[in-house]
Amino acid sequence: MKRLVFLVEGDTEVILVNNHIIPFLYGLGFKNQMNVQTIISNRKLHSKGGNINYSYLKNDVKRIFAQGNVIITTFLDFFRLPNDFPGYTEEASKIGQIENAVKDDLQKYGLSIYPYIQKHELEALMFSSMDGFELVVEDINALANLRELVELNSPEDINGGRDTAPSKRLMSLFPYEKTIDGELILEMVGLDQMKSQCPRFNNWLTKLIRILEQDNE
Repeated sequence: MKRLVFLVEGDTEVILVNNHIIPFLYGLGFKNQMNVQTIISNRKLHSKGGNINYSYLKNDVKRIFAQGNVIITTFLDFFRLPNDFPGYTEEASKIGQIENAVKDDLQKYGLSIYPYIQKHELEALMFSSMDGFELVVEDINALANLRELVELNSPEDINGGRDTAPSKRLMSLFPYEKTIDGELILEMVGLDQMKSQCPRFNNWLTKLIRILEQDNE
């Protein structure tokens, strides 16, 4: 069986994959080795995180693919995605265009990958319910504003503008700390709720399940 590798941008994505997605897939009975890796953004310093351009992603895909017997997927935020990505567009409704272009471009080098780009960013998943916010937010007015967002919007449709992206909304309402608060919120929301409220995210997981089923035949 092939190893499944998730290439992600930062620590909160690592938490999501390690604490929720990988256990979910193992719970379905898959025996593949699975791990998550943060994209290397400065190869000289071997540092990770920060701004991820397409060349960084391509370098890591080449490195991992060279190890052999591997399935590679990504979890990248559409918000502030660099414009050097193949098929780049600023229209959130056309994220699939970028994913397909990335897949096609890497195939030119004999690399196989199943790209996923989150609409608009990881924090969108946190708006799948109020459970996490009620744990970390004490201000009543902030909670009321968050409840309005949760009840009136599909999480994946929350605006991804410079000041209205999901993470920016959180920062404007309480002192949001991405890794610490993110881990607590995601734990309280739970993967089932994220899947039920975020169709695009759920479709990606469904695709991964099909890929693993084929590999386990």
